[in-house]
Amino acid sequence: MYVFMDPAPGDEPGRDDGEMLVRTAMERATEGAPPLTDLVPGALAEGRRRRVRARAAIGATATAIAGLGMLGAALPVWGGGGGGEPVREWSAASRTSPLPTETAVPVRPRVHVEPSPGETSMADLPADERARQQVFQNEAAGVLETLLPEALAPVRPVDIGVSRYQGGADGRVFPLSFSVRPLATGKAARADRACLDVAAKGLRCDEVSLPGGMMAQAITATGNAKGGRTITGATVRFTYGHSRVTLTVGGDADAMVPAPVTTDDLLAVARDPRFMELVAYADARPMEAREGSVRGG
Repeated sequence: MYVFMDPAPGDEPGRDDGEMLVRTAMERATEGAPPLTDLVPGALAEGRRRRVRARAAIGATATAIAGLGMLGAALPVWGGGGGGEPVREWSAASRTSPLPTETAVPVRPRVHVEPSPGETSMADLPADERARQQVFQNEAAGVLETLLPEALAPVRPVDIGVSRYQGGADGRVFPLSFSVRPLATGKAARADRACLDVAAKGLRCDEVSLPGGMMAQAITATGNAKGGRTITGATVRFTYGHSRVTLTVGGDADAMVPAPVTTDDLLAVARDPRFMELVAYADARPMEAREGSVRGG
């Protein structure tokens, strides 16, 4: 379970996400303390000492990373500072993970995209919500990099929106989108799009089953023709809870290089529990506008 997986709205009114992040990290830090029992005064004293030390350590860490605009207790930790690809040492997704070490790098580099006129970005969000979304993005980027083909590494968050990511190295730029968007309700609700093959437009769609009886659409699309060449991208989309989930990887439009993934690769991601934990969190605590809404409006 992810560190940032706090209760769904209505379960614990008045408790913010930052408090839950720090509280969960404190609990993990004290898991190794001896049982607190009245029959063993020594163990009781030791447990109290450990809790005091843990509170001090977590408080210092949260304060330091808050200065970077992040809530540090939930961040994945990445190592391997020798110039190579990042190596995952610890993840908020693991129930048994140790606390981050002082030598680990907690924040994954972000890609800045300047918003178009009239467009909003994550910089326009309230500080607490921006920090929550950055924690989610940082964790999601690590999960996607772990599960997707190596050609997409490293995967980096893009600061224009919580659903936006970018993969690729050596000058390659492959846009990724991981969206968990609340479904429209009432008159705005719409039926799922039909899964159609359109050979003339390079479009193929297959209906595929996922764990739990969910059905997904696996789509391969060809587009962005230039100089007699085209590039392809892949998408998997399905409904989970009260949200529509979409995972898309596009090709490099400048170099005209197709996305280095297939729909089978994306379906493997969608079947992984680590990815589905992210989906479950975003469904319970939405970060995107409801379908039919205008972003930023």
